[in-house]
Order: sequence, then structure tokens, then C-alpha cells
Amino acid sequence: MPAVAFSNNDIALVAWTFDRHLDGCLGFAVHQIDSAGKETILPAKARFEGQDPHADFTTAQAPIQKFWWKDLSAQRGQTYQYRIVPMGGEPGGTLQPLAGIEPLLSNKVTLTPDRGPFKVYFNRGIVATQALSRALNDKPSIDALTPHILDPNDPIRRRLMGQLFEGVTYLLDRADQNGGQIHGALYELNDPEGLEKRLQANPASRTIILGNEQVAATETKPASNDADADNRAALKAAGVTVIDRLLRKGSIPHNKFLVLTEHDEPAAVLSGSTNWTSTGLCTQTNNALVIESADVAQRYLDYWDELKKDVDASGGDDKQLQSGTLRDWDRSGNDRLLDNPIELGDGVTVQPLFSPNTRKLLASPPKETPDDMAHVFELIKNAKHAVLFLAFDPGNNSILDAAGKALANNPNLFVRGALTNAQRATNFSAALHQGGAADREDDDAGEGNARAARGHIGVIGEAGKPTKKGAKKSGEKGEIDYRAIPAGYVAAKDAFGGWEAEMQKYGFAIIHNKIVVVDPFSKDCAVVTGSHNLGFRASHNNDENMVIVRGHRGLAEAYACHVLDIYDHYAWRYWLKQKPDMFGKPLQPDDTWQERYIKGADEKSPELRFWLSAASDLDNAATAPAGSASAPPKSDAGKAAAAPKTSTAPKKKVTKKPAAKKAAAVKKSAVKTAKPSSKKAAKKSVKKKVTKKKTVKKTATKKTAAKKKTVKKTTAKATKKAAKKAPKKKSTRKR
Repeated sequence: MPAVAFSNNDIALVAWTFDRHLDGCLGFAVHQIDSAGKETILPAKARFEGQDPHADFTTAQAPIQKFWWKDLSAQRGQTYQYRIVPMGGEPGGTLQPLAGIEPLLSNKVTLTPDRGPFKVYFNRGIVATQALSRALNDKPSIDALTPHILDPNDPIRRRLMGQLFEGVTYLLDRADQNGGQIHGALYELNDPEGLEKRLQANPASRTIILGNEQVAATETKPASNDADADNRAALKAAGVTVIDRLLRKGSIPHNKFLVLTEHDEPAAVLSGSTNWTSTGLCTQTNNALVIESADVAQRYLDYWDELKKDVDASGGDDKQLQSGTLRDWDRSGNDRLLDNPIELGDGVTVQPLFSPNTRKLLASPPKETPDDMAHVFELIKNAKHAVLFLAFDPGNNSILDAAGKALANNPNLFVRGALTNAQRATNFSAALHQGGAADREDDDAGEGNARAARGHIGVIGEAGKPTKKGAKKSGEKGEIDYRAIPAGYVAAKDAFGGWEAEMQKYGFAIIHNKIVVVDPFSKDCAVVTGSHNLGFRASHNNDENMVIVRGHRGLAEAYACHVLDIYDHYAWRYWLKQKPDMFGKPLQPDDTWQERYIKGADEKSPELRFWLSAASDLDNAATAPAGSASAPPKSDAGKAAAAPKTSTAPKKKVTKKPAAKKAAAVKKSAVKTAKPSSKKAAKKSVKKKVTKKKTVKKTATKKTAAKKKTVKKTTAKATKKAAKKAPKKKSTRKR
């Protein structure tokens, strides 16, 4: 199929090819077709020379000059497919579909968080957008935005957070509806009218280990070891059982997870990167992952118990927290899961890994490689097609080093990622050109440096081969490479045409996700997510949870869509600063723009090759193909396009909140591909029974999807299957 669509809960994306240069093609009109058959031509941001930059145009009037596009107008819960129409004619005048060229029709996709035993939610927490600038009357600032994100009913807040609030509170809703119990471990808490009220709504069912955010002194405020002290007090005053976990400087209680128990049995887990704050919901990119598995929930419940025991044993002395007992428990449990993942059926495995899991805090240089990071590095090293990532600030000795080395060793790998910290972005380039700097001191994050600001420029559409031109001496920090970029924005000096200056960031975090996706279109695909910042420091110093999911293509595609949505947004802004003469220009008035993406029948840009590589195995994808490219449904594509149309099709069960449209101009960048490997072995998972008393004891049983208790163990030489039952012990867990 020459047109392939993908989706997650928030966006749809379509990629296509005609396998040749199209003479006279000025670009493509993209038609959205909903489940009722209503056809909408997607809006355009880029313009031909002379077109009004402030007028509303569709992609039939100002066509897309690339071979993939994001549909940010798609309604959550709805199903769509896309018609791709090559356009020709007079640039800036009336355009028509190219004669003799049949439009392409994609498969159908649905915008939903549901992915089998998983639900995954992404927000639109990017403040550097044209939509937000316009919503704030072209004067975006922290002061202007703050009242909007604090009000749960504000349309700007709703657009920025999308369905993320729904995802973060999903287990709370279930607990309230079904009489379940919630055991959580949270880092930050600061959303008084939203998330805090939801936690307070049914206090008897919540037991929360609440960490502390440490903040430095400012001109107006003294330093604090607990920035959320007032919110902590409010939670306690509401009757919620709160366990204070206040770590000393240099370590952070960074978890953001909830465990749901129903009928005294562990049922599901919430993980992901989202802090329980208005900024976590609205002004940073984040994800929330719900895992419906008794065995995974049991593993998290065990970890929750160990965190509580660590607090109890400390006697209020923060120097006694993160004790050797906790570290040994985390490390030994991780090692068991690395050898014997939890099996969810159909080849899908989950490895919940916890921190701190080293014997001591991080030293300089590091004297211990954490087992969890060694495993993630191995996944990246063994990638066959693609490595995609998003990060906040992973520190040194992180996925950036691993991704750079993987690309250096396999130039055909498609590697793309984005992060908040510009200084860390140089680690990828250093590893790519020099083999990394694994022994560098893990110093504090900086706002970037002069070398990082200049940036490494690669040829648009070039292969992923290392560029020796920018190589530095061994151990010296390299320049930024376009495959691993820091988050940027359109500054006032960069604005052109209808583009306005954007807000760079709201706080320090811009991209807050912690995501690695390896070979998303493969049966061996892997997704790494959770609270873990994906570097040595998190494993050594922090309370963290990391989830590695193998073999679930639908989940991997959802994460891949999100990663490349965020990367694409910031890549255009990166290139605009690097090459304003190329990227700050109107649409090209002829068909030569195609040369950036396709030459002949076989050579395509890395981005295009990556997306189209999914077409060979759509039967195993999240959504099977529907329709035929050779026989697209009839439409009025041949008529001159009118103003943008809006779909009015009814929504499914998810309530759609107004979506903030990200600006989309002529985005011209480059790309490449990767994969992982893993053992398929099931763990004798520990299961706890929860009652209204105090602790939970374990059994050596594991629930299968069919609710039968079976234990599987796979070795390298043979596979043995045995079912085993152990008597359950009474729980004394306190509510």
C-alpha cells in the first residue's frame, strides 16, 4: 500500500509515495475521510509567494511539499482514512489534481488510547506553537499563560493537556466506581483545582507516598527541601493517608505511579512521565501508560511496600533513606525480571524495573553500570531498523551515548530524538563521531553552550552515516547533530510571513517524556518508558520506575507517532535557525522540491523510508489496511478547494477536548532506522492479596489473561511449562 496511516490517542499521521518523480506536481492535497464518509481537505500553513499569510487555505490551495503529514484536527475517538491528491497548476492561483495520476488511499486508523492490555495517553504540552501564541494574543509569556493552565475548564488548558488528565486519573475513576484501593508514589503535586481534587475526592481509598521537590533560593524565596509542602498538608487535611518520603539533596523521589487493587487483588498500574501538576499536564510533553496486568501490578505493589519500609526504617533521618536493603531488593528483583520477563500472551512481555538499584550513589567517574541501563543500551545496540527517543535531561552515560554508538556501528539505522537540554544533545554527536564518552563526569545540566548553539548541519535527506567533518578529540563535547536535537522555538527575529514569535518554555522542562522506541514495525519491537530519565544518575540516585514492553506493535506504533510528532515539531524550528534562507521561504513554485525526498524509484529520504517500511506488514500493525489505493472512493478532489472544512462526525466514548493545532510549514529535514532483542521467558510473578488491614504477603502464582494461574519459565535450551499454586496468606496492608 503506497499510503500508510498511523495513530495514537492524540494524532493521526499519513505517509505516501508514488515511487517516482511526478512531473508538474506542486505538492499534495490531503483529504481526511471520516467514518461517515465525510471528506475534509486539511488546512495548510505554508504559502506560495504572494499568497496572503493570514488567510485560511487548504492543502489543495497551498499543497504539502513533502511525503508525510500529521492530522492535528482529527477528533479523538474517531476513525479516519486519508486520500492523497497530487496537485498541479499555477502556483498561488487555481490548482487542480494532476491529470492521469490516481490519488492514493490509506488504511483506516482510530484515535484511541486502547492498545490491547495497555492504554497510552499523550498530551500536547508544547508551548512553542503558533496556536498558543495566537490564543495569548501574540504575547505569550508565563504570566499570561498561568491563569489558563490552573483553571480546569479553560479551553487553553484543555487543548494543551488533551486526554492526559483522563489517563492520569483513569485508575482513580475505576477505584471510585468499583470500590478499589489506590497505592501511589508521586514526586510533585501542584494542581489544586484539578489533580489534587481528584486525589482528595475519596480519601479512604488512597494511600500515597509523596516525595519532595527541592528548589534553590531565588531573589524572592528561600531554598526549600519541600516545594509542595502546602499541597502535602492539603492532601493530609482532606483525609488521604500520606507517607512523607523526603530525600536529601542529590537524590529525588521521582516516581509517578499508581497501583489499583480490586476485590483485594492487584489489577492495574499507571506509569509514565507525568508529574501531578498543572505544568506536567499542560506545559511539558508527557505520557501516561496504564497496564492491565495482575502480575505487573503485583510487582509495583511489592516495590511500593519496599519504599514504605525504607521510610519506616529511616526514623526520620533522610541520610538513612535509599538504604542498602532497598537497593538490594531493587537490584535483585530487576535481575530476575531481566532474565524472566512477565508474559502477557501473544509474545508480549513486560519488565518493570526499579531504582535506586546500585550499591551506592553515583560516583565520578561511574564505578558501577546499572543493570537496567545496561539492558536498555543492549536493546539500542541490537536495533535493526530504528531507534526513536524523547528525554528531558538524561545526564551523561545515557541513551544518547548508546544511540550515537549504535548509529556509528550501523549507518543504516534510522535514529531520531529530541530532548530539553541542549548540552546533553552534544553527547549524541560525541558518541556518533568518537564512540561516546562513557566515563565523563555526570555534571549538572546546563542551559547549553556556544558550541551547542551553533549546531551540526547535515544534508537534508542524507543517510545516517557519521559526518567526520565535525569530529572532535576523544572525550571532547561535540556539536549538536540534527538526529538528536534540543527543543527550540520561533523567536521574534525568526518570525516570517504569517508566523509569530513563540514562547520558548514555561519552566525548565520542555520535553519531559522518557521514551525509547526500538524497531516499532517489528515483532521484536520494544518500548521503554516510565519515570526513569534514561541515564546512570537515575538508577544510582533516584526512586524510579522503568517499564520495558516487548512485542506489542500497536503500542510501539503509538509511541513512535508521538516521538516523531514531537521531533518533527522541533526539527523544523531547529533547521529554521540553522538555515533560515532555506526554511524560512515560501513553497517552491515548481516540482523540484521532490528531489529532497525521492530520486528515481528506490532512493527515498530516511523519514519516508521509515514510515513506508510499515506497509510491508500492516496485518500485524495496530490497524489493518482498509480500502485500495487503486480504487479510491469518489470525491470532489478535482474541484478547486474552498475554505477549510471541519468534521462534525459524532465522537466515540472518549470526550474530545478542543485540540490545539500545531503550526505546520514546509518542514524539510532528514532521517534513518533501528531494533532490539530480548529473551522470552516468563517470571514466577509474585501476587499479593490486599485487605483492609496492613501489609500484603506473596504467593508464587501468576495470573494469565484467562485468569488461570500458570507459571512459565523459558531457558536458552528448552521451554518448560508448569502450573503451580501456593496457599495465600492474609494481608495486613493498612489503608
